[in-house]
Amino acid sequence: MFSRDSDKPTKNSSSSSIIGTEMQINGNIKCSGKLVLKGTVKGNIECEHVHISSEGTQTGNIKAIECIIGGNFTGDVVAESLAFESNANIKGNMYYNSLSARPGSNLEIHLFRGLEKRIEDKSPKKDKVKKTQRKKIKGT
Repeated sequence: MFSRDSDKPTKNSSSSSIIGTEMQINGNIKCSGKLVLKGTVKGNIECEHVHISSEGTQTGNIKAIECIIGGNFTGDVVAESLAFESNANIKGNMYYNSLSARPGSNLEIHLFRGLEKRIEDKSPKKDKVKKTQRKKIKGT
């Protein structure tokens, strides 16, 4: 009935979590699998797959492999795959490798294609190199 293998946690990336329309969360969420947001979140979300439905609202940042936004969102998104549905109302910066959008969404965003660029831009060493190069250019 029991074995040693049952002590090992099983990772099930097909699991889904749903934040219902009656729920409001103030704080960060970190989970594996899929998160469907129908309620309100004031905080950051880090999850494999995030779907903000047309009823959902989030103020904060998202870090995910796949992110679909169909509701209200304000913040930054870092996602391999990013999609905007027709009911979306979005404000913020979007960092992605793949993007799709349906007509009708209200967007006040900056798009940045390539997740590698975002990582490089945050590097303090790169900023020092840029300043040094600027000094050399001004001196010539």
